[in-house]
Amino acid sequence: MATVVPWETGNVFGPRTAVPTKGEVIGRLLKAAKRPLLIVGAKILEEKLDGRSYLSYVIELSKSTRIPVIATAHTLKPLSGSGLQLTLMGLVEITDRLRDSSWSLDGKGPPDLVIFAGITYRLESQMLSTLKHFATHLKTVSLDRYYQPNADFSFLNLDQKIWVENLDKLLQVLKPQ
Repeated sequence: MATVVPWETGNVFGPRTAVPTKGEVIGRLLKAAKRPLLIVGAKILEEKLDGRSYLSYVIELSKSTRIPVIATAHTLKPLSGSGLQLTLMGLVEITDRLRDSSWSLDGKGPPDLVIFAGITYRLESQMLSTLKHFATHLKTVSLDRYYQPNADFSFLNLDQKIWVENLDKLLQVLKPQ
């Protein structure tokens, strides 16, 4: 297998790194998760993917899995009309809460899989590093197009076309048969 390189080469990640993965694998992980959680950042509002917004992928993902969404930054307003189960929380605050293995967003049990989408690369890297070391009860996934070595699962550094294909494959796995 080829050497996996983080998008920012100054990213020092240690011996345990993310499994490079594809959209269908993330879809199966989501299907198997008992208490998944989706955390979205402001970049979901900026990315345009072949005429479709990253925001629309996130909404479809959440609706197809009924996964609760934590909106950060200024994403609450664009997401609020979508009928999703939304909570507003800061990125640092949610990272701190996720370290606690007994914390629950809804009082029904802690998350077992946390998916990150649309968060600034450097900030997401630090959040994932914290969770990798201090929240070993969680599995983490980065949906963004740049490899995040501190996640448990991440796409490789992808051009936009291949990234969109992977997001489409992820959604395809989640559609009812």
